[in-house]
Amino acid sequence: MRYITLIIIILFSNYIFSQNESFPQYPNPVKIPISLSATFAELRANAFHAGVDIRTQGVEGHEVFAVADGYVSRIGVSPYGYGKVLYITHNDGFTSVYAHLSKFNKSITKFVKEKQYEEKSFTQNIILKENQFPIKRGDFLGFTGNSGSSGGPHLHYEIRYTNTQEPVNPLYFGLKVKDTKKPSIKGFAIYPLENSIVNNQDSPLYLEVINDNANYILEDKMFEVNGDIAFGINVYDQADGSNNKNGPYSIELFANDRLIFSILSDKYSYSETRYINSLIDYPYYINNNERFIRTEIDEFNKLKLYDKRDGVVSVNQGDTIDLKYVIKDYSNNISVLNFTLIGVEKTDVIQCDYTSPLSYNIIDGKSLDIDLDGFNVKIPDFAFYRDVTLLISKIDSIDNVFSNYAYQIGNEEIALHKRISISIKPKDEYIDDTLLYVARLGKDGELIYVGNKYNGEYIEANTNVLGIYLIAKDSVSPSITPVNFNSNSSITDNWSLRVEIEDKETGVCRYDMYVNDDWVLADYDAKNNLLVYQIDHHIKQGNNTLKIVVSDMLGNETVYTTVLHR
Repeated sequence: MRYITLIIIILFSNYIFSQNESFPQYPNPVKIPISLSATFAELRANAFHAGVDIRTQGVEGHEVFAVADGYVSRIGVSPYGYGKVLYITHNDGFTSVYAHLSKFNKSITKFVKEKQYEEKSFTQNIILKENQFPIKRGDFLGFTGNSGSSGGPHLHYEIRYTNTQEPVNPLYFGLKVKDTKKPSIKGFAIYPLENSIVNNQDSPLYLEVINDNANYILEDKMFEVNGDIAFGINVYDQADGSNNKNGPYSIELFANDRLIFSILSDKYSYSETRYINSLIDYPYYINNNERFIRTEIDEFNKLKLYDKRDGVVSVNQGDTIDLKYVIKDYSNNISVLNFTLIGVEKTDVIQCDYTSPLSYNIIDGKSLDIDLDGFNVKIPDFAFYRDVTLLISKIDSIDNVFSNYAYQIGNEEIALHKRISISIKPKDEYIDDTLLYVARLGKDGELIYVGNKYNGEYIEANTNVLGIYLIAKDSVSPSITPVNFNSNSSITDNWSLRVEIEDKETGVCRYDMYVNDDWVLADYDAKNNLLVYQIDHHIKQGNNTLKIVVSDMLGNETVYTTVLHR
């Protein structure tokens, strides 16, 4: 009996680790204890997280090292996204990515700086040849930081298949994380689909899950249902030494001990990442900022993270179906939630008719052009995840609108997979005004810039969010405010010049800094509205003329000039 038990344990262990047994094993990219603030395929706004985020003890400046032989194939510098980032193509078929760096090593820094001065642009996307920057395992690459859209100091570490650029879970490659904690189950949802009921209702039921000493239970785990039923789960995972709420490794749903639905955080394609809005209960997320992973899979959802795709249960009167969620992290810590469906007699459900004279049906993923007076919409093929009905209305109760109306198309609860084109005609008296743009009205009444491309008498913009759209006007120039120096002052003790630049309506589009009429490189930290120039040979002894030019998306421009003494 002991021998049989040992065989079962070995087979189970092989099953657990079979998915990463063929992957090369890399050293850690940083020489500090590995603790994660985000896991692979974690749920983000409109995207899955493409790597893991390694905590850097709350500070910048830890050394980063290459995990395998290869060459630097791409270098990125941006005030957004990955910030300062390196891509290294390895000899084993994989590419590693190191993002949000504060600095590159000296040779890469020199190369990038020359490019920036050559193009007079801080932002760079440099594609390199194989022999330009060869790399050996363990080579120093740069320092961890907080650049780009990072929310705090960390290293975003990513592994991709080189030939497809598909990201794959970095934990397969030997990254060791101490984790003895079970995943947490926060909420449970049950969805009656068309002509179905749950507890005599035809609307979704959202329930809090009780944590009873790391065992997860529902206050009432019996549900009276009839028809096709789907489910949702709100979960997160934590590792030892970290309070971050990360994503789990796998979610499985069993019906009478048969696996009917599973999703596995192993790999996906960047072209699939927006399918996250079909995976989750999107309306609930929009209204509550909480994500329930749904077991119903929309017709046009092509996400490959699904391992088993039969997450809808059909229940007839007299049926009893026992269901079980099994949530695992990568260290195979497991949490379970049990519940039961009881089939009852079907009751009549009153179906509401939401159609109106301005309703449009998007069927079978087909494209559609909507042409109203002063408002046009072009919807491409497979813009939505399922068949939808869009209601369009004209609104004349909003102030400071430069089109005849504001137009509502659908609402934010309907997820778009592809961008649609919206064109709005300005009022006749503003038809030649170059400061107009298409704006979306946010939840709090703020105007969100979408685009300002003139197309004949219309202004056109592309968007991936439904809601209220209108023509607005931006006639306010950006602001420029010195942070660590005063105008017409001495900078003898300064090692940098720091300037806050901001445009509160359409946003900063371009920024340039000049010293003594020469363009100089200034790092732009967009999340902090900060422009930073590291003082170098361009600043001479004596008086120096500083000039900063900032423009917004509509071309409104602000010029700041001063004389600084060194």
